[in-house]
Amino acid sequence: MRIIYVIVKLITLPGAMLHAFFEHMACRICKVLVDDARTVRADEMLSHTEHELVKRRGASFDICFIPFLFNLFFGLTFLSSGAVAVLYLGSYKNAILWFLLYMGIALLTNLFPQIEDVLMVKENIYNEKTKTVIKVIAAPFYAIFYVGAQLERFGLTLLTSIGFAFAYPYILGLFIPRIYDFFISR
Repeated sequence: MRIIYVIVKLITLPGAMLHAFFEHMACRICKVLVDDARTVRADEMLSHTEHELVKRRGASFDICFIPFLFNLFFGLTFLSSGAVAVLYLGSYKNAILWFLLYMGIALLTNLFPQIEDVLMVKENIYNEKTKTVIKVIAAPFYAIFYVGAQLERFGLTLLTSIGFAFAYPYILGLFIPRIYDFFISR
């Protein structure tokens, strides 16, 4: 399955490299030593910034959450333009819109951290020293990270991102009129 992982990462290389950049940025913000910043490799470390083991709860969570948040934000931003125009409105001839669609899919495919980082979060948060309130608040994030990391290991996030790209214009269509009515009708 490692070859499928590498092929998906190469297909979505811009999203993978931005994820690695945001992970490196999170390591710098959290003052975590980066061991190896070579992110372009033909193995399972493609698009991953190799860093030291993190013993602090907040830093281990931030190293997983910051790249997730930025890739999600930029992926949805690109997908808003590309998917709506190409898949919903039928603007097939504009190369820029196809590029935006591709970038949105590439960013959303590379949302999740590697499984080692997710297990590091589990080890740091789910121990006897952590308060129950923090464990409960962190549980949904941990579950999303864990399931996403498992899907990404087998290249399935590419399929989920493509499926989401087709559904996204219709999801936006449900919320935009309500938001418009909420702000304009007041």
